[in-house]
Amino acid sequence: MSDDHDAIQEAADALVLAGYDVQPWGDDLSMWLVNGETVSDGDLLALAIRLGLMDPTTTRLQ
Repeated sequence: MSDDHDAIQEAADALVLAGYDVQPWGDDLSMWLVNGETVSDGDLLALAIRLGLMDPTTTRLQ
């Protein structure tokens, strides 16, 4: 499992704890449903950072 996947899962978990409905969409976890809206893994991570749920200096996608 890559560090990128760990950051994405961490973002998903943080959003769930903040009350968002977060579901993986597809088999490769590159797309997600967040409150019924389709977002990419990068957008999921960005949302968690924007909401202050994750530290932007410790998360990075390549």
